[in-house]
Amino acid sequence: MSMLQKIIHFSICLIVLSLPLYLIRLRIGWIPTNLLELMIGGLFIIWLVSRIRINSSQLKKVNFFFPVFLIFLGVTLATLFSVDTITSAGIWKSWFIIPLIFFIIIISYLKSKERVRDILFALFLSGTGVALVAFFYWLNNNLTYDGRLRAFYLSPNHLAMYLSPILILSFYLYPFFKKKISRILLFTADCLLFTVIYLTYSYGAWLGIGGALIFVLIIFFKSRTPENKRHFFYLTSFFILLVVFSFVWQIPSQKFQGFLDFSYPSWQSRLIIWQSAGTIIKDHSLIGIGPGMFQEYYLDYQTKLPPYLEWSVPQPHNLFLAFWLQTGLLGLIGFIWLLFKFFGSVIPKQTPKKLSFILIAAMIYILIHGLVDTTYWKNDLSIIFWLLIGMASNQFTRLK
Repeated sequence: MSMLQKIIHFSICLIVLSLPLYLIRLRIGWIPTNLLELMIGGLFIIWLVSRIRINSSQLKKVNFFFPVFLIFLGVTLATLFSVDTITSAGIWKSWFIIPLIFFIIIISYLKSKERVRDILFALFLSGTGVALVAFFYWLNNNLTYDGRLRAFYLSPNHLAMYLSPILILSFYLYPFFKKKISRILLFTADCLLFTVIYLTYSYGAWLGIGGALIFVLIIFFKSRTPENKRHFFYLTSFFILLVVFSFVWQIPSQKFQGFLDFSYPSWQSRLIIWQSAGTIIKDHSLIGIGPGMFQEYYLDYQTKLPPYLEWSVPQPHNLFLAFWLQTGLLGLIGFIWLLFKFFGSVIPKQTPKKLSFILIAAMIYILIHGLVDTTYWKNDLSIIFWLLIGMASNQFTRLK
């Protein structure tokens, strides 16, 4: 590996490690930005200088080119026709253009399981660091008004949506840690991630993690190799810990009793939000309303709907509704198409590949949690999403 390639590899790992730095906002002239975007922009310049060119046939080979193009076209048109072009353009830049630039670098550069390992380890360290900070927030009783942990994020759901896919992806790292003490430390860090996610009391996160872990356990159960049996032991132990911890501590909690009660305010609020989103879609089904415009339209449509239980709603609490509303019908079609291509690329044809089913599990989490929240529409979450898509190309799914 040349010096320039080492710099690129280090920069990618550093960016993944530093995903929460999008919270440090800056301004270059009249253009608002943040530290994470500047880091990705710097990497892009280095990548161009290195003359590592992406082969367009590589995208077409894994059938990602056209759905990605549809998403880009849809969100661009929605931005151009937005009633607030400046706001929509900011989200267009931060949640689509910057992540797509990172995606292009990823698919052109990641060509070995060692590089995949390093990047996922950097992501794991980022999640562990966030979890440690969040845990100190909990120790200091720095919680929301209803007793939920959000740390330095805007909401507990934001914290849970960042840590949950990292928890799932960390399972890929176990085979690379040969020493027992290293695996114990990795497992301990996973327990910390799990604990912090629990303290967010995010219903969607638990649904998503549960669905992803069930998928992983089924795959491990069907894999009879000695190595996978060891992995099955680790994951089974973690799953048992999750179940016991949740049942012992959570069942008496009114927070989780309310989850099963569809008259609970949280559910009622979401039903009204989804109803509002559906009404807006009827009037703006083709082009959409533009990125970042849901809050404004949601308030404008209040006269057509029952009284709102929640007024501050920047997103429609559903991944697919968010794409339809904010990227138009073209963006929604591209997103659904991309998901089909993703699963088609990573579903093993014969022997299960560890990276393949870990990627599937992470995407299962995103989609399940995405039924009740927007697991893409944030700077760090969009990077994680495109990181998964980038790793799903054929050159990675062959890695064992």
